[in-house]
Amino acid sequence: MESGKKRIRLEFAPLNTAVSILLVTPNSPLVQVVNTFNSQYEPDRTLTPTVILPQVVANASDGSWPQPHSNQYLADMKWYADGVDISTIPAWTGKYEIGTVGSQKGMLTIKRNLNPGEQISLVFKAKLADQRLGVNYPIETDPVILSSSVKSQDQFSISIGDSQIIRYDIFKDKLLEYDYLVAQGRATENAADRAACIDENAYIRRIPITVNRGDRPITSGYTLKFYRVNANLTTADLLATDDDVIELANDHITLDLRLVAKADYLVKAIVDNRDVAQIQFSVNRVFQAFSIRPTNGISISPSDTERADTAMVDCDGNVIANPEVMLRMIWKTDSAGKTGVVHNEGERTAFQLGSTGIGDNYTNDWLDVYVEADHKTEFSVATDENGDVFTDGTDDFIFN
Repeated sequence: MESGKKRIRLEFAPLNTAVSILLVTPNSPLVQVVNTFNSQYEPDRTLTPTVILPQVVANASDGSWPQPHSNQYLADMKWYADGVDISTIPAWTGKYEIGTVGSQKGMLTIKRNLNPGEQISLVFKAKLADQRLGVNYPIETDPVILSSSVKSQDQFSISIGDSQIIRYDIFKDKLLEYDYLVAQGRATENAADRAACIDENAYIRRIPITVNRGDRPITSGYTLKFYRVNANLTTADLLATDDDVIELANDHITLDLRLVAKADYLVKAIVDNRDVAQIQFSVNRVFQAFSIRPTNGISISPSDTERADTAMVDCDGNVIANPEVMLRMIWKTDSAGKTGVVHNEGERTAFQLGSTGIGDNYTNDWLDVYVEADHKTEFSVATDENGDVFTDGTDDFIFN
């Protein structure tokens, strides 16, 4: 006799997704310069197309998603110009291609030259197919601006000594870890040690800015103005007093990436009260996939009243030494008597066994210990209920 069948399914964690835009062709940027005297474009996209790639990153907290870079799972891909599907716009006909294979899915190759002074807002939309759960996640990028400007008699240009898409990975920030260890009393503050932690991955990001007149860099005769680009493409003045700004100068900008999740910035060169050149760049926080597990495998003795444990975190093939710097880790237990009991937060735990609901016979003498972890958000300035900023008299306090 065969019993009735009971179907049991795997239970998967939902996806965490992020998307950013990568300019694949730095020599063919988003901004064109048009010489109206000979109708030449720099660059000429009919010869050297501009290529941009929406980079889709996804991961699941249970590690069941196959890989973070997930363009290959995209479907229903469309690019929109000023809110209109470009496949329906005659001016785009035959002047673009959208990648359809593997990691290049969604990649837009632009073969169209813009009219002088024209500006187009491009947005990519698609669906990320999750076969584990049988659902589609909507994917949408922030707008990226395609524009052209008229070449003047004295051609000015701006370049930055960094990528126009700056990616901040908190797992690689040695400076943030050093500051944390000093604050916790686990390291002694030393200027030389701290300076050694400031590299291309540190939250202190100094971005050099060079203004060129023709093919020659200049150091005077201009003023730099800095702006923040809002979601609706409007701009606001960037001030030295803003939380994410460390310094504004005529040859660089220094940002505090701890306070940035995603932001777009615009730099303009001003000569004789007119804008002569500009450049836009963005900062995006990277959320790497990680795995986490408790390490205490010792059985519980009947006389035990307390249980201690330590979390082990792996990321990108490496064991993370101080994971509480970048992760919020909540320790929980399940038992026959109670489930989802919250104990404390951090890399280590020590909790009373009496609070767990563990029993004293073979039917209920078990305990599941686990950690729920997620990336910490960007830092915020600490204020009281009246909006007054907490400070030590010199620096504002920040937390996450």
